Amino acid sequence: MIDGDIMDKLLKVIKEETLPALGCTEPVAVAYAAAVMRKYFKGEISRIEIRVSKNIFKNGKSVIIPNTSEWGLDLAGALGLVCGNPDDGLMVLKNVKEEHITRAQQIIKEGRIAVNYIENTPDVYVEVIGTGDKERVEVVLKDSHNHIDSIRVNEEVVYKSFLEKEEEVDSAFIRDLSFEEMIEIAENVPLQALSFIEEGIDMNKEAAKRGLKAENCLNIGRGLIELEGKGKLKLDAPTKARIMTASAADMRMGGGSCPIMTSSGSGNQGLGVFLPITVVAEEHNIDRERLIRAVFLALMINKYVKLYTGKLSAMCGCAIGAGVGASGAIAWMLGGNLKQIAGACNNILANLTGMICDGAKDTCALKLSTSAEEAILSAFLAKENIMVRPNIGIIGETIEESIKNLEVLCKEGFYNTDSTIVQILNSSAN
Repeated sequence: MIDGDIMDKLLKVIKEETLPALGCTEPVAVAYAAAVMRKYFKGEISRIEIRVSKNIFKNGKSVIIPNTSEWGLDLAGALGLVCGNPDDGLMVLKNVKEEHITRAQQIIKEGRIAVNYIENTPDVYVEVIGTGDKERVEVVLKDSHNHIDSIRVNEEVVYKSFLEKEEEVDSAFIRDLSFEEMIEIAENVPLQALSFIEEGIDMNKEAAKRGLKAENCLNIGRGLIELEGKGKLKLDAPTKARIMTASAADMRMGGGSCPIMTSSGSGNQGLGVFLPITVVAEEHNIDRERLIRAVFLALMINKYVKLYTGKLSAMCGCAIGAGVGASGAIAWMLGGNLKQIAGACNNILANLTGMICDGAKDTCALKLSTSAEEAILSAFLAKENIMVRPNIGIIGETIEESIKNLEVLCKEGFYNTDSTIVQILNSSAN
């Protein structure tokens, strides 16, 4: 029987990273840190310096910022400064208006803001430094998109997270859990503790609905529906999930103002977890409680995978995090046994591992829609006992071993990939 303390700690970790967010969480993290910096600055800010990890730089370079039709970490930081409310967390850019965009653009035009990436940082890392005549405020955000690590005012530390957050839970313990234990937790966690999942299901379905009308994006969801209307696609559960996740990503990557519920702090991973499972539940008339528990299982698996691969990596988190979680959870929701649940996860790992993350942008809708469809197909195949055999390629003897192999691949095999991608992004911009 799973320890009650472990269940409580796991629930706390999942809740902390399953939150409403508006827009891509990388530029949002920069805007949030800038808004916090502004809160501590008393006078006039003459210059802002933004330093970020390569992962943040890569994901924030081309994605459209919420409530705008523009992109850039400099704009995200300027908007956080001009109109961001730090109390809104990952919703920090919800009040952006045209007048704020104009003011932010003026700050950039005046040369008052600079953006650079730095080496040897955590995957999620942002420094925002504001300076004036006699003031200097430095805010460091790291490890999570809404986690302020420290604040310095004129070199004096006025906030340090380990001093202020004594009850913060270290999520490393999740690495030691087995899939069997995570399934047991999903089946026994009190249902009333999962109300945030109800909210997430409704929120992400609404994002998919709004995405069909989204602009400033590739309109993959809308295009897929048009193909279905012409008889070129059949609207079964995998295709429906592909359309819904693409549509929601269209909205989000296109700067839409509709919030979505994240998974492991990622908005796209939130879409990749919630939507495929919801589509299958609705197609198979699964009761609401089982759907909610399935989503919770997927959130746990997604977090488990990301603890091995890194919060941001050179491989697409929609495929190797959300897709794995959704596939295993769908297999469980449909009555699969432990072997079939693990088999579903191994099926998608054998299929999509190696899909690169070349930054957040409108083409994420393509990758996310592929992951959503393949997650369902992998689960359906596993339920028919069609599963990749152990110890081939990166697939281990167990699903836990497969994910440990994934860690080696991400952290050693793909070690220089992010640097190469950033080099390509910078050269193509010139």
